[in-house]
Amino acid sequence: MVDKTVITPLYMQIADELHREILMNRYGEHGCIGTHSELARRFSVSLITIRKAVQILAEKGIVEILQGKGTYVKKSAFVDPLKKLTGISNIMSDASMENEISVPVFEHRPVPDWMEARFRNALGQKCLFIRRIVSVSGRPLADADMYLPEKYSSGFTREEVVKNTVYQIYQQKLGVELGRGHQIIRAAGADAELSKSLKIAPGAPVLQIERQAYDSRGSLIEYMILSYEASKYCFEVELELSR
Repeated sequence: MVDKTVITPLYMQIADELHREILMNRYGEHGCIGTHSELARRFSVSLITIRKAVQILAEKGIVEILQGKGTYVKKSAFVDPLKKLTGISNIMSDASMENEISVPVFEHRPVPDWMEARFRNALGQKCLFIRRIVSVSGRPLADADMYLPEKYSSGFTREEVVKNTVYQIYQQKLGVELGRGHQIIRAAGADAELSKSLKIAPGAPVLQIERQAYDSRGSLIEYMILSYEASKYCFEVELELSR
């Protein structure tokens, strides 16, 4: 519920609370979160405050306002405009959404055979493997499996990866200047490990990204596979039509 004693505006608190409930699937894929009047009674605030809160969600593409019917969940709870390489934790921070980070796996292991030779060579015989899970109110939303080059592995600790992104550690601790990245986005089904990490059924649809990140000199600094629960995340990009 909202707290009228804190500095954060009421409409921001309400927007965050509704966003959190959408993430927890309280309203289903396209359910109604309530009319303005219903929400005003629920949060004990004015209609003006509710309009501001709902407008924030609408501008982010999370809800759709249908005149005389109510406000409905429009699409995925998080939208990545694909303007820069980022992840769900960054998007949530930008939206002032609280999230929990866990790192259930942090270990040195041989580079997997399924990886292309050019990436295996860049990582070394062994690499640092990190599994980083982002959750909201105890519900996992994203799983990031990261493979970092052997030469940088001693520069990371599990505690640092919980509190910071890998890119922040590269820049702020190791003095690595970031360059460009490449990523492929695809639909996939959750395997046994991913099913366990995201607490979804085996074979459930996930949105998956295969990403390679490089430093300013073009050397590989990360190979990552990001997996999102399909109904909670989407990509949105504006393109010019071909002539």
